[in-house]
Amino acid sequence: MAAPSVRDVVLDPEWIPHTFDVTGANLTFVHVPGAARADLMFLSDEHFAGNFYKVDFSASAVAAAIGEAPRAPLHFIFHTSFCCSTLFANALDVAGITSVLKEPDVLINLGNRLIRSDDQPNRQRLELVLRLLERPFEPGGTVIVKPSNFGNRLLDAILAQRPQTRAVLLFSDVETFLRSLLKRGMFGRIFGRRLFTQLRGWNPLDFGYAPDELLQLTDVQAIALAWLMQIHHFDAMARAFGDRVFLLDSATLLADSAAAIDRAQTLFDLGLDRDRVAEIADGPVFSTHSKFTDRHYDAEARRKEHEAATEAHAEELQMVVKWIEAVAAHMGAPLKPGS
Repeated sequence: MAAPSVRDVVLDPEWIPHTFDVTGANLTFVHVPGAARADLMFLSDEHFAGNFYKVDFSASAVAAAIGEAPRAPLHFIFHTSFCCSTLFANALDVAGITSVLKEPDVLINLGNRLIRSDDQPNRQRLELVLRLLERPFEPGGTVIVKPSNFGNRLLDAILAQRPQTRAVLLFSDVETFLRSLLKRGMFGRIFGRRLFTQLRGWNPLDFGYAPDELLQLTDVQAIALAWLMQIHHFDAMARAFGDRVFLLDSATLLADSAAAIDRAQTLFDLGLDRDRVAEIADGPVFSTHSKFTDRHYDAEARRKEHEAATEAHAEELQMVVKWIEAVAAHMGAPLKPGS
């Protein structure tokens, strides 16, 4: 591929903003054609696997050229992880109507920047990335972005900077969250510890643990605290932004997928009629694994998998669920956002 100009990149939405350098002065883009984007699980280096062309430009040059780029409605699916967010994003990826961007790395980069310093330069970087994300992939289409939950620090900033933007806030109960991580073994426990550490850097829910006390917590206790911080955050965001957000429990999504899709498409003003909603809800999205599409994975398969994980970790799950309920009661924190 010949090296593109900054104007070429800015006017082509297939050039996805990928990451800022350490100084924040330069922005890397990655070229992901539409067909490849549909096949990728996430828009991250792990899944790019070195197969996609990248270019770097100064952020100032990108900002100078971005005014020429068209705009599309831009909405978000924020989530607490392991709560069917990829499934829901796939369900809302409707040809000719929406284009879904799943977990672009740049939003983790920006989230970490705001955790370190919520200052004007970082807000300007966020504004630039939002302007790039809202480029339409087809005329009249809507762009829906599902960030990693490591980018949830951006939620209030995005909704404040984009008054027309709306968001689904997707979550699960604590037992579902814990079980989903435990069934992933050591890597699930590492993920949970990482999430807890990141959330402690910005979430206002302070449990008052000294460093030596934190070391005495089990992995599952730390993961439960991470879950509670996320629920507390979603509760605060729902109160702050009202009808611009839709709180959705993953159990509700799975029990009545058509109703959940309809609520979301109404929030995002997608114009899907009941027949189209029913077609999506009854279609292959809900009968295949959201991350491994060659694998059959319907509600019954999901139930059996969860039962197996519950049986394997029954004692630990039961103890930690009761413990986090007591912690939440002591902190005055909700166990369900909006409750």
